[in-house]
Amino acid sequence: MLIRYAMLAIACFASGVAISGGYFAFISMIGIFPKLLEKVKGVRYYLLIECLLAYGAALANLIYVFKISVPVTWVGYTIICLFGGIFVGCLAGALTEVLNVIPIAARRFSVRRNLPYVIYGLAAGKLVGSVLSVVLGM
Repeated sequence: MLIRYAMLAIACFASGVAISGGYFAFISMIGIFPKLLEKVKGVRYYLLIECLLAYGAALANLIYVFKISVPVTWVGYTIICLFGGIFVGCLAGALTEVLNVIPIAARRFSVRRNLPYVIYGLAAGKLVGSVLSVVLGM
């Protein structure tokens, strides 16, 4: 029985390593970090930012797996949600840029003149959806 549990733990660990490796490779391939660091003139910190992302993901996994209680006030929760939203927004923006979705949609639907309002509408919809998710506990 002990061997069975050990094999299960090894299989789960290997699966987690494979999934997280694919996730970080995906994020690196679409180029979120180089573009963000170029904008804020922090290219020299590229490896540090990637390492911090990996360490943060590993820490969050440990907290989740071992059910470690982390007391956070509503201010801390707000800050965590803000950074999570910024990350998701950057990821969505990078995917959009890679796939050229907005320029194609702008030409297709003739919304060139009103494109900023479309982008603001998408951002507002994301904000409302996130707030409703938190308020309703989904």
